[in-house]
Amino acid sequence: MEDITPLEQGVMETATDATPEVRLVAPRPAYRTVRGQARAQFSYVLKAAPKAPVQFEILDSKGVLVRRLNNVATAHAGLNRGSWDLRYEAPPLVALRTTPPENPHIWEEPRFAGQETRGITHWGLSPAEVGPIAAPGQYNVKMTVDGRSYTQPLSILRTPDGHADDAALQSSVRLQLKVRDDITAVSNMTNQLEWMRRQLEDQAKGLAGKASLLKLINEIDNKMQDVEYQLITRADALSDDKYFQTAYNLYQNFLWLNGEIGTGAGDVQGSGDWGATETAIGLVLDLERTLEKVKGEYKALMEKDVPAYNKQIEGSGVAPLTSTGAPAPPPSQRGR
Repeated sequence: MEDITPLEQGVMETATDATPEVRLVAPRPAYRTVRGQARAQFSYVLKAAPKAPVQFEILDSKGVLVRRLNNVATAHAGLNRGSWDLRYEAPPLVALRTTPPENPHIWEEPRFAGQETRGITHWGLSPAEVGPIAAPGQYNVKMTVDGRSYTQPLSILRTPDGHADDAALQSSVRLQLKVRDDITAVSNMTNQLEWMRRQLEDQAKGLAGKASLLKLINEIDNKMQDVEYQLITRADALSDDKYFQTAYNLYQNFLWLNGEIGTGAGDVQGSGDWGATETAIGLVLDLERTLEKVKGEYKALMEKDVPAYNKQIEGSGVAPLTSTGAPAPPPSQRGR
């Protein structure tokens, strides 16, 4: 057996009437490895199958959520197992909805047929679309079964051949989390703009011959593009790995940096097993200065330009722009 903690802690003994309905086994320490399959395993024993799916959360020593685990196998009476890959929650990714003028038939391509959104693709980028691996320290596994919660401590240890001490690794993870949150901000703004620009795109299709309304739609769409294409590039919107001809904007710059200071991407191995460097910190701060500028333009767009547009089209029969777009769905592997 790969993990014999249930045997060591005696939870596999024959159940009696006095045996607890639920037993979460104290997990053995997990080793933080940047290369390979780092993971923490945990076992739990149930007297009976639960009425609802069992939920797991990983919390840090201060009780802050690190990861909510999905795709845990359906629990049954007896011994059950779960695992965590030691990663924090990943950032949401950009979900494109509009039709790029360079490829008006993009939604007819087999890879996007029947879909409402498409991602930004680029060779070697997907390994950077992740959260950081947790630093050495104390954590807690929280399991909820039919409304009742059970908690056990979990230690994450540095491997003996690690390149940095615990404090340096904790500093590195804090920087990676900062970048993760910056990617989240960029994705959320881009996804909101794509949601609203798709509304404009669909509305324009039914306004042939109504030049004044089309002019208003084009004006607000251009203002949105001015902001969006500081977050991503026009080449990004083509979802085509072959496009390397333009400089990256905030989205890919943050993602590639996430790979550089984390667990790698493309041809980069990553430096997640080392402490944060002054160069890395400087790069993050430089990108964040640009991000703050774009956030200001985005705020003005949403608080001034969009309401002004909605007022201009009142009574025209064109629906006002709404800002209730659904967030981008996370990749399926994130919950594992």
